[in-house]
Amino acid sequence: MKKELVSMLLVSAMAFSCVTTSYAADASTEQSTESDDKIQVAFVPQLIGIPYFTAMDEGGQQAAKDLGCEWIYSGDTTASADLQVTQIDSLIRRGVDALSLSVLDSSSTNPSIKKAQDAGIIAYTSDSDAPDSSRDFYVAQADDVKLGETLMEELAKEIGGKGKVGIVSGVATATNLNTWIKAMQDYAAKNYPDIEILDVKYTTNGSSEEALQQAQDLMTANPDLKGLVGVASSTIPGVCQAVDQAGLAGKVKVIGYGSPATVKEYMEDGIMEASILWDAKKLGYLTCWAGYQAAVGNDFEATQHIDAIDADVTYDKNTKRLLLGDPLVITPDNVNDYDF
Repeated sequence: MKKELVSMLLVSAMAFSCVTTSYAADASTEQSTESDDKIQVAFVPQLIGIPYFTAMDEGGQQAAKDLGCEWIYSGDTTASADLQVTQIDSLIRRGVDALSLSVLDSSSTNPSIKKAQDAGIIAYTSDSDAPDSSRDFYVAQADDVKLGETLMEELAKEIGGKGKVGIVSGVATATNLNTWIKAMQDYAAKNYPDIEILDVKYTTNGSSEEALQQAQDLMTANPDLKGLVGVASSTIPGVCQAVDQAGLAGKVKVIGYGSPATVKEYMEDGIMEASILWDAKKLGYLTCWAGYQAAVGNDFEATQHIDAIDADVTYDKNTKRLLLGDPLVITPDNVNDYDF
């Protein structure tokens, strides 16, 4: 039986101690403040206990160590906007200097972003945006449209540019997931008219168990199904297990947005050939770095090279988007090159 995705460990909302990673300190960002107290930069993920957000936490810890600030990783084992609001309220009471959020449902958390700002906190989004909010800026992992287009291009190669494709997504309100799905649909309609994308199936809180059922239902209703897309790292195990249990590995192609640790076993079993993502540790590093810079009053440049993550990070002042870089295509050839 495949490994369960979500750990049963409950991660504390208090700050974690820094850990050693391969990142080196960026001298250009080692700055001090007039205060004797450390700048506190907090991040509220969509959920804790999965490799993807654990990697973001590790990157944030390393940035905090390099910059001399405090990184606070505060979340719950269930993906819930209501629980995110509770976490944000706690961080506001704590009086952190900067607070970032991976948005699940902007209608629920937008008021919390404004509440944090009213309390004098730099409030911004990371990993998943809320462009309709008052957020100070967005730390983006990669261009959302490119993420959708890159996935569809890879899937089109696998299925020969034609056939039915099913999509199993996470929470229906997640801004980033829906943006990627729309980009897939638009790209396929323009470039692969023989690919038929079926109605999107959503899961409660990105449940792997629900993803398994949704994938099974899609294959039962469409015996000629050519591909399945797991939109959200937490849905990929369920989708892959459904294909494996049906004995259709290699016949129904599976692709999605999954961390190397999540997809490795499915690539080894021949169920997945590619996963689209980015370096989650670098995104976590950038999330902490950005919050620190804003908290000490430094402006973002149009382009800034951050030595610690070896990235030319760009900033669009019109959209207030800080962009890490291009999508990463994970394959059986490079999956072992990453440890998140």
